[in-house]
Amino acid sequence: MTASLPPFSFEEDGVPRGIAVDLVKEAFGRLKVPISITFLPMTRAQTMMASGAADGVFPLAYKEERLSYVSYPREKLVEDAISFFVRQDSDIRYDGDITRLAQYTFGVERGAVYGPNFTQALLSGQIKRTDEAATQAQNVAKLVGRRFDIAVGPRLVMQYSAEVSGHGNAVKELKPAVDLGLVAFLGFSRLKGHSNLIVRYDKVMQEMRKDGTYDRILRNYTRR
Repeated sequence: MTASLPPFSFEEDGVPRGIAVDLVKEAFGRLKVPISITFLPMTRAQTMMASGAADGVFPLAYKEERLSYVSYPREKLVEDAISFFVRQDSDIRYDGDITRLAQYTFGVERGAVYGPNFTQALLSGQIKRTDEAATQAQNVAKLVGRRFDIAVGPRLVMQYSAEVSGHGNAVKELKPAVDLGLVAFLGFSRLKGHSNLIVRYDKVMQEMRKDGTYDRILRNYTRR
């Protein structure tokens, strides 16, 4: 089971696609274990996994309260840092000190969580001006349209949003990353007895990282 979370998982003409989807398909193809991927809201997918109606859910963040019904593998499936993005012609620089950007207006996605560093800068008043968008795709469009100075969001999500909207060459990432954002796994249902499969899955994921398959799949959706 998975939920729509581009570029990690989404449907295109009824076909499951995305970084996480392709990684799971590749891993289970190597394991010679047939799988079926269904899109559901994340809360419903987890309920089905807790009852044993689903074998697994991805991309799923690690939470201790989920350990009663989720077996987490050792290998992460995907991770995505929080980054700042500016227009390609911008001369804004970032050295890791958010306080030096206090004069700028930041574009954010409404309701999104951005990690402790950016959140603390907001709560402490170090960042004073924000402009909200409903989605990260809208955030990118508003940045390109000069509605604000800096967009903040998950790195791979922002890059993908820029690419699919035709703005891939119009924005650039500021480094270093602001925070570690999404860290997610393929979670396995404890009720299904997948302990041996998890060991094999971890080994295959390690092999995919070593032989370049992991990075190749990332590059299919981003400019990494």
